[in-house]
Amino acid sequence: MAGIPVITVRGILESGKTYFIIDSLTRGDFGDLGKVLILTQEEGVEEYKSEELSPLDIYVEYVEKENWKDKVINDLVRKHKPHVIFIERNETWDKNKYLYPEYFDVQQEILIIDGSSFKEYFSAMRQMMVDMVKECELVIINRCDYSENTSNIKKSLKMVNPNLEIIALDSLGSQIKLATDLPYDVSSEELHLKLSDFGDFYVDSFEQIERYRNKIIEFECMALFADELPPSTFFAARPALTCCMDDIQTIGHLCALNQGDSVENQTWIKLRARIHYIKINGTQGEQVLLEYLSSEQLPLPPLDSQLVKLV
Repeated sequence: MAGIPVITVRGILESGKTYFIIDSLTRGDFGDLGKVLILTQEEGVEEYKSEELSPLDIYVEYVEKENWKDKVINDLVRKHKPHVIFIERNETWDKNKYLYPEYFDVQQEILIIDGSSFKEYFSAMRQMMVDMVKECELVIINRCDYSENTSNIKKSLKMVNPNLEIIALDSLGSQIKLATDLPYDVSSEELHLKLSDFGDFYVDSFEQIERYRNKIIEFECMALFADELPPSTFFAARPALTCCMDDIQTIGHLCALNQGDSVENQTWIKLRARIHYIKINGTQGEQVLLEYLSSEQLPLPPLDSQLVKLV
């Protein structure tokens, strides 16, 4: 069989996956897809109504865990002959065991999050949530409000995957702009960050380029050199707690040294730099590049102070 475009819709039970699929397809948000087959791995509160979807050339098949096999999937594909397949994922299934047929061409993975219960689920099911965020390109946060909580959700997601596209919707399904409450004065030409400010800067520097272009910034970080980095550059890094103490990842920005500048590897410094944005082959949009101005070597602070923590 030729490759069939596949879009996966992910999220925990009752996050709004079924509603998103139905609403998006009936409104034509994905354009003219032709015949659509929805393969759902779970039955939630929202139901697919075949009498409403069939006239739109949209067909639904519920596949139980024990039946998720190539033969069953192949038979359903032959039955419906879809142009596009949507998969409503059940995140409790082992993704390494319940695989897709080889001809499934996964073109987009969308994560649906219930903004009203995000904090509780993120605490109780953190590893599952982190894994989903890392693997998806688009996140739809529904049932949002205009409070600081929504900004915190965005910060948490961007810390895990800074390349995410995030869309927030209120309880009526209308898109809302996420509020940003930065702990430093972004209108100043020089930004002096406290240790606890770095997470906000890291996320916002990717989102709001014109806020930071050519500004001078000062913050504490670890200077990390590596062979895979461009010559005369180091990674101005901080450890980030994405899930648990066993899942700490390094985040930060590339910093370019000028001729004659010198910084020791794996030292904790107060870095003063100018913020630039450059195009890098193989990446989307402009990426942050810091131009080294000066630094001061400092004693290494306790790990708890170094860590950039998710909400």
